[in-house]
Amino acid sequence: MLRTIAFYSWFWITLVLSTPLCVVFLALRGLGLGNATGACFARFLGAWARSCVAVSGSTIEATGLERIPAEKRLCFVANHQGDFDIISMLALLKRQVGFISKRAGLYVPIMNIWLGAMGSVFIDRKDVRKGLKSIDRGIRLIRKGQALAIFPEGTRSRSPAIGPFRNGSFRLPVRAGAVIVPVTIDGTWRIWEERRRIVPGRIAFTVHEPIPTEGLDAEQRKALPDRVRAIIAGALRSG
Repeated sequence: MLRTIAFYSWFWITLVLSTPLCVVFLALRGLGLGNATGACFARFLGAWARSCVAVSGSTIEATGLERIPAEKRLCFVANHQGDFDIISMLALLKRQVGFISKRAGLYVPIMNIWLGAMGSVFIDRKDVRKGLKSIDRGIRLIRKGQALAIFPEGTRSRSPAIGPFRNGSFRLPVRAGAVIVPVTIDGTWRIWEERRRIVPGRIAFTVHEPIPTEGLDAEQRKALPDRVRAIIAGALRSG
């Protein structure tokens, strides 16, 4: 219990105190300077995320980080076991990454500012027209060099299981001509979701070989969700 109190005290205090900095980056993004300041913001996010992992008493074992291409049009696709998935990505990926989030994230105070500063895209699943507009915005961001991360399951599994991947999740990277980087995140569910308190755990973070989407024919695009899911599932070990 003491570790849980310590972790969430650190998490929220640092989150609140750092929000003015996020407001600055959000304003710079609004002025079209997001890419120019992205590296600096990514370093800040990485340091913050690594501090959260340390306070939780957890460790991350990363493999395959060298497989991340230097290309600008990137889309990270990962499974979603728990809340620490996002923290793990921020801790390890040495570039600014926005997340595809439910529209409800827009209405969570402080978190919405952080997500906005990262260049995240909020999808309204109940309104097709608004959803398509959000996808178009995501496509523009990727083409400008902003990396995005997608969790195609749509929600946390809160377990070692991996759910089905939504086909629609791949529409954005395919239309943007992005290189998909499959990522397996394993063990995060044990840190919080398993017992509803912070328990130190080991997170296995595996980056797989990138998959270019340009040049894929109709059949290859149709098979893409199952192909990526199989790659990610193949590296899962926790249970």
